[in-house]
Amino acid sequence: MTMKVQVDLRSDNRYRTCWVEPLIKVGDQITLKNSTEPQRRWDVLRVSAPVPAGSLYRGWNNNY
Repeated sequence: MTMKVQVDLRSDNRYRTCWVEPLIKVGDQITLKNSTEPQRRWDVLRVSAPVPAGSLYRGWNNNY
């Protein structure tokens, strides 16, 4: 079963929340290769508990 963790990221004055593989820990620096700026480095501020990837919903109101 594939697991994901939700992370809060900061780069300069920009913030982002996303789901990533559970290999990340607070304090790491990562890049988001599928983003519009794959070279930008992000500081990991928070990491959630792992959840099964199949249970994640993409809609803001979990409509699918």
